[in-house]
Amino acid sequence: MDKPALMKKGILILLTVLIITYVIYLIYSANFRQVKTMSAKETIAYDAINCEGFIIHDEKLITYDGGGIISYAVEDGEKVSLNEAVAGVFDSADSAGTKKEAERLSERIDALKLLQSNYDTITKTPDVIDKSVRSELIKANYNVNTGSISAAELCADDVLYYINERQIVTGKITDFSARINQLEAQYKELQQTLNKGKKSKDIKSPATGYFVSSADGYENIFKVSELPNILPEDMSPDRIKQSAVSESVIGKTIEGVYWYAACPVSAEEAIKVKNAGSLKIDIPTVSGEKLDVELVSINQKSKSSDAVVILRGTYMNDEMAKLRKGSFAIILRTYDGIFIPKSAVHEGEFTRTVEDESGNEKKETKTLTGAYVKIGNEVAFREIVPIYSGEDYVVSKLVPKPEEYFSKKVGVVQVYDEIIVEGANLYDGKIINRAG
Repeated sequence: MDKPALMKKGILILLTVLIITYVIYLIYSANFRQVKTMSAKETIAYDAINCEGFIIHDEKLITYDGGGIISYAVEDGEKVSLNEAVAGVFDSADSAGTKKEAERLSERIDALKLLQSNYDTITKTPDVIDKSVRSELIKANYNVNTGSISAAELCADDVLYYINERQIVTGKITDFSARINQLEAQYKELQQTLNKGKKSKDIKSPATGYFVSSADGYENIFKVSELPNILPEDMSPDRIKQSAVSESVIGKTIEGVYWYAACPVSAEEAIKVKNAGSLKIDIPTVSGEKLDVELVSINQKSKSSDAVVILRGTYMNDEMAKLRKGSFAIILRTYDGIFIPKSAVHEGEFTRTVEDESGNEKKETKTLTGAYVKIGNEVAFREIVPIYSGEDYVVSKLVPKPEEYFSKKVGVVQVYDEIIVEGANLYDGKIINRAG
């Protein structure tokens, strides 16, 4: 055989080997391609209406025109009674600072005495206490970044309390008597120093309610008595203007136990609020929890016009006490279920055997919406019972009733299932080599 013929034969053999190799690769890829999975987890979704809300409550300004150094006796958001001292006026900054330091020292002494008395009844585990410490540290960092130094100091005191509590739980300390005696001695010295200074007067609360050590200039925009009359045009920027705060204002008292949120909404959104039943409001700057509220009124000129929804709540902390306006979300309904990304949602046709009214068996076929899950090295289809649909995910019912899904043989997606979020040529019963 001549040289060109041998070369031609070699090329043909090489091409044949390459083709066979490529075909084997395609078969392998189709049947043994890796898949990417995620664990099915419980989630909470919300059907909500977003709005730019305004907080309303009856407020009484607290003023002081004299000289001296003002030292506040209560924290923002703290409940006060009529004529209760909310601040004191001292002759010097040293006297005011000493009083504040003495108050904090007294609180630390009380906390240690409480731990001492509850030594035999503490049932918390170190893990639970560590979680509380982390939570307080996060709050302290937030308060520092937002300028709420006094609130950050309270968080620091709570952290110290939890650390002491952990020492009791772990058996490192069983008796705080020596530390209490030491702190009481320091407190006595501070009191002696404080008695040498002069406090000219107490500044008292003009009402029962919640104290705030500042004013924002919006105190006279709306009154609680005006709530039924507030319409969308009343909440325009031209209507809601901030007034200058007098230098004599040293704080205010929010009267009563309620605060009100006025939220402009469309006519369609007003109908949703009216039909929602129980409501919550989400104000991220105030709390990580959704706050319970009551519907007071829906103010609109006609059923087809935009409206102002008036909500009433009672939750209070220092952020809530100082809040005036912001982006709120009215929670109409809560959905507790299983989170499934829409990229993992598929359709499949399945058949089941059922009995008719005469007791005769018959086949019933239906196209189901579900997700593929990985069980060992096998792919299985599981039906989804959707209760909520987001932009890129769906929420499937946590524990569907038997009549809510097609058949026990197909089953439904459950918590901790390995949902396949990436994979080629998926079908029920497919064998895969390993998870991606």
